[in-house]
Amino acid sequence: MNDSEIKVLVVDDDEVDHLVTRRLLRDVPRTRYDVTWLSSSDEAIQALRAGGYDVCLLDFRLDARTGLDVVREVNHLGCAIPIIMLTGVGDEEIDIAAMSAGVADYLVKGRFDAQNLERTIRYAIEHKRTQLKLKQYADTLEESNRQLLQMHEELAAKNAELVRLNEEKNRFVGMAAHDLRNPLGVILGYSDFMLMTQRRGEPSSLLKEGGVEIVNMIRSSSKFMLSLINDLLDVSMIELGKLNLDKKSTDVVQLVASNVALNMVLAGQKNMKLVVESDDGVPRIEVDVHKLEQVLNNLISNAIHYSPPGTTIRVRVEGGRGQDAEVILSVKDEGPGIAAEDIGKIFRPFGRARTVSTGGERSTGLGLAIAQRIVEGHGGRIWVESVVSRGSTFFVALPVAPSEEKEEAA
Repeated sequence: MNDSEIKVLVVDDDEVDHLVTRRLLRDVPRTRYDVTWLSSSDEAIQALRAGGYDVCLLDFRLDARTGLDVVREVNHLGCAIPIIMLTGVGDEEIDIAAMSAGVADYLVKGRFDAQNLERTIRYAIEHKRTQLKLKQYADTLEESNRQLLQMHEELAAKNAELVRLNEEKNRFVGMAAHDLRNPLGVILGYSDFMLMTQRRGEPSSLLKEGGVEIVNMIRSSSKFMLSLINDLLDVSMIELGKLNLDKKSTDVVQLVASNVALNMVLAGQKNMKLVVESDDGVPRIEVDVHKLEQVLNNLISNAIHYSPPGTTIRVRVEGGRGQDAEVILSVKDEGPGIAAEDIGKIFRPFGRARTVSTGGERSTGLGLAIAQRIVEGHGGRIWVESVVSRGSTFFVALPVAPSEEKEEAA
């Protein structure tokens, strides 16, 4: 709106009243009014919906609709033009109803001059401007509050996650330090003992007095520490998102057979049998061979560690077909099984079931957590089914690439 020109819409079915209003507006100094006259409610609603006016002077008494009806309808449609209601003498109740309906002001016909009209128009326009600005500020404030609330919720969630991760880290470091301290103490103590014997000039007496057993204990403790450190490094790299997989098309049946053969010696120490079973025509799958061997070694060695001597461990390979096909590997033991309340723990770092190994073997508590991350990195799944006193079966499901299915079908 230009301060020197104001576009006024006059809606009045009485042409004489319209001409009077137009004349009064001409008498206003320093301001030019561009007046448009309409005489029906339909025309008024259409014009107010279209916009383009700075103010509307609306007569109450029109046709089938009153000016009040027009105000309510255009306000419902989101009209932003300030409306001044023109009423007759003795229509004070209408004036009150008009103000309640949202008109900017009202004037009684025959009781206002050019000065009153100019001031009322100016105040109505300024009031509407203020209302629109306040609405914009309110909308902006509401959106800012919404964003702030969302940010607060996200921050609270992240803070909670940081607290959880910090607690997990502290527990992780504490348990790792505890597990490393004992074998380090063994190595240090027996190393001191061996050096002391050597300084006395009795290098051969150590072997005569159980030196081989001492060396074996040092070797066992060192092996456990190396395993724990390797597992810690694996978990650390995986948690940092650095699980780099070198996938290649692989005959998984052959891979499982080779891995089982490597574990025969360990099983033979406890007089166990390792049996491999497989379906016919198992499709090749895309895997990182070394990472999958790491998973298989963990599952098979766990089965050996926690099963009684003389039992049988069955490693099976099943091949799926059709849409969303999977190759499923399973390792079934005849051990003590895992209690239902412990199953949720064993795939967590340092999560252990209450069952103990049958040969005194030690576990880092990280193997299954690493296995789960490797399997999930391949887009697969890992889970366990177990009944206490009846053994456990660990399953690994790996997806079959569509291209591999087509090759098998051909």
